[in-house]
Amino acid sequence: MEDKRKIHIEDEYTDPFAEYLMAEEPGRADKVYAWQTAIGLQDVDQLRPSDYLLNTARDHIEGDISIEEARLRIENYYEENKQHGSERTEEADKVSVRIAEILSENSFVFSPAQYISIHKRLFQDVYVYAGRIRDYNISKKEWVLDGASVMYGSATELRETLEYDFQMEREFSYVNLSMSEIIQHLARFLSGLWQIHIFGEGNTRTTAVFFIKYIRSLGFHATNDVFAKNSWYFRNALVRANYSNLGAGIHEDLSYLEYFLRNLLMGEKHELKNRYLHIAWKDSVHSNKKQPIKQPIKQPIKQPIEENSLLKILETKSVSSRTRMNIVRLNDEFGKEKIFGRGDVMEVLGITQRPATALIGKMYELELTERITGAGKGKYRFII
Repeated sequence: MEDKRKIHIEDEYTDPFAEYLMAEEPGRADKVYAWQTAIGLQDVDQLRPSDYLLNTARDHIEGDISIEEARLRIENYYEENKQHGSERTEEADKVSVRIAEILSENSFVFSPAQYISIHKRLFQDVYVYAGRIRDYNISKKEWVLDGASVMYGSATELRETLEYDFQMEREFSYVNLSMSEIIQHLARFLSGLWQIHIFGEGNTRTTAVFFIKYIRSLGFHATNDVFAKNSWYFRNALVRANYSNLGAGIHEDLSYLEYFLRNLLMGEKHELKNRYLHIAWKDSVHSNKKQPIKQPIKQPIKQPIEENSLLKILETKSVSSRTRMNIVRLNDEFGKEKIFGRGDVMEVLGITQRPATALIGKMYELELTERITGAGKGKYRFII
């Protein structure tokens, strides 16, 4: 049977608000961008907003109502009459207007609490678990992986993993980095955050909204329709950034996500086609269309990925992409011979005591290291 999703993902995008951008009226561009993104992001779950939502958005763009009034209008619309449409249409409408509202706000705090709060705001009265960290393990069949699933974070470690990734990002310095280096780093952070998948549903939309707010706080002003046109590509790029099947010769690939971010933040025009991300894509014309992305950051893995036994082991563990790469970097630096402690980890990775201690504990828990006695307190050595 032909994959209906495969047909849909190559449909041409139609912008319902193009008329307002062509008019170039002051103050409307940011509103249009918020609505474009809000509605476009519903495509990650194949949701479509109602005409009532589109008309409400137009009223807000034209200045007839505030964004708060738009949200209340949608919520009251469904509260007063439960027969307006399907639950999926109701979800698309409510979440769209809430995304537009959040993107219209200037406030933002880079923290796990903010990330969780966004999920709660988006999905209150849509999901009973809105704003709650899941307490069960999940898997999701992915079209782009031929039905396979990414290995998501373990339910027993979600909060710890989330806090660790945030701490690592706080410690990172963007000083003197080129734009290519910044995008490469942002792709790693974004893919690692998404891979944790701390919520039962709604992770991609929550992550996208949080990320947009975050890059704005860094000084980027991404006011274009990349998310609106390519939200399904965005999700598939996150999937490919977190999936490996070494037996089939498939490795985690951040390049697709980097193409997306380069279009978003640098205005480049990389072709973002979902079929190119499918693990079985073999078309000789398009498979070579991937344009090289400059990788100025030194790669920590010296030997080919197929020969790296540590990386193979890590692929079977429920750890974030960032944690995985940090462990590989430390292993590359220390090998099996060097005895190391927290100070050594801090120096190699450029992090502070708390995340260094957490990482050492994680490596020991995964049975990648052994404690060394007689060399001082808190000393370890790789055994892999």
